[in-house]
Amino acid sequence: MSIAMVALLASCSSDMELAQSGEKFDGKVTLSAPAYEYEDGTRTTLTSSESGISFAWDDDETIGIFPIAPTTNAQAHQKLDNGSNNGTKSSFDGAGWALLRGNTYAAYYPFQTEEYEDYTKIPIDMTGQTQDGNGSLAHIGAGYDYMYATASVPKNGGVSFDFNHVCSIVKLELTMPVAATWENVTLSSGSSVFITKATMNASTGAIASVTKSSSVVLSLSNVRTTSANQKLELYMAVLPTTTGDLTIKARTTENYDYVATFSSINLKAGKSYLRSATLSMPIVGDGDGRENGYAWIDFGLKSGLKWATMNIGATSPVEGGNKYAWGETEPQESYVRGNWETYKWCNGTQNTLTKYNSNSSYGTVDYKWTLEADDDAANVAWGGKWCMPTRYNITELINNTYMVYTENYCESGVAGYIVYKVKSDLDKGVTVNYKGTPLDDYSLNDTHIFIPALSKTIYYGQVDEWGMYSDYWTSSRHDMYPMQGYVIRVSYYNGISTQESNSRYTEADRLIGHYVRAVCK
Repeated sequence: MSIAMVALLASCSSDMELAQSGEKFDGKVTLSAPAYEYEDGTRTTLTSSESGISFAWDDDETIGIFPIAPTTNAQAHQKLDNGSNNGTKSSFDGAGWALLRGNTYAAYYPFQTEEYEDYTKIPIDMTGQTQDGNGSLAHIGAGYDYMYATASVPKNGGVSFDFNHVCSIVKLELTMPVAATWENVTLSSGSSVFITKATMNASTGAIASVTKSSSVVLSLSNVRTTSANQKLELYMAVLPTTTGDLTIKARTTENYDYVATFSSINLKAGKSYLRSATLSMPIVGDGDGRENGYAWIDFGLKSGLKWATMNIGATSPVEGGNKYAWGETEPQESYVRGNWETYKWCNGTQNTLTKYNSNSSYGTVDYKWTLEADDDAANVAWGGKWCMPTRYNITELINNTYMVYTENYCESGVAGYIVYKVKSDLDKGVTVNYKGTPLDDYSLNDTHIFIPALSKTIYYGQVDEWGMYSDYWTSSRHDMYPMQGYVIRVSYYNGISTQESNSRYTEADRLIGHYVRAVCK
């Protein structure tokens, strides 16, 4: 990576009177600070334009100064009075302060308070960073680029404060998956490695009295993407640390979260670190656990069953995945009305069933009511303890969770039901359909799964593409009609139910072949 070098703080000078015992002479006070170095050693300014971006002193910026030899604990300050010249030079109003020959001084930036008296304990606060606009570095220069310097006034006058940066800068180039207004980004580690507050010795830059956290937050203002796959350029000032593996989470103003991961960074003072990633919907993240590599959520059900975070054959929670006939384990591309000839468990018609039958009028009787493991699409596809839910498992889920219909889950354009782990027993069994108003207590950051309504269904001769409902197979055969299996119906109006049943292979006026959402025993 090649990033152009631009001086962050070039030499700044002004004529000042340096006095001792009433003697006056002319001298120069020069301020300088190095550019942030990229981690591989090449110099960089974390440019956001062709010419780069520099850290320059603004009008009315103030430098804190302490005499440290001899020690007086009397802080003074120098204010820039005429701003910068192309971001490189400034002058001071030195009327209120005289630097004495032979004395040693500590200087720091940004200035804290006139009443502060201990140069070894300058407070540092890394919280509250807010970036205003995509690609802006103004927030770092406005208060988070902590610096220190030490200088002695020579007998012939003139003094140079060579500042050092205390922080490192993390630049994030993030490809965002949706159009949105972004509220914040959070970098999180597995342990408390980020220093959020501390004190700094203005003479040596030593950090002490630290407060640590496992995450750091950058708030965002006026940061938007207008379409999917646009990039954001974000900057965070961070005190030196070794982070461990990182998760970055970006949140929209609608409280949708999108995530990516980074490997560990060894952050050093005065260096900048560029990390790029494409974020994706966490939705249910990695779940509460995994079985054979597939994630599940634990709703705390009495049965102990855990529910998968996505459908069999899907690669994300908003996808439908594979469609199956009941009792078959290989998906077919299409399921045609009246076509029993290719169904696995019959001899060509619904009256010649060869398995899962309790009525001789429909074929061979075996009194099997629930799919065996070899005929269970979930178990065959995912193995381990995965299986299709029974109709009774669906009833348990409905009665012990809080369900909310959405037309646009996580801005994916997919409709369906969000199934939440309840926060109160009063919420158990409550369903909010498309006309209802959800409780404010629940958000997508809470434990949940999403069950999409994806079927493009022919219903009374009209094709529905809005997400009116979808059917999911259970492993339960119908009580009365062995040619049918019970389904989980996801309905925009009636919520989620399990009393509906479909023909194992075909259903009048509908496109057949249903999705499967697995459970883990």
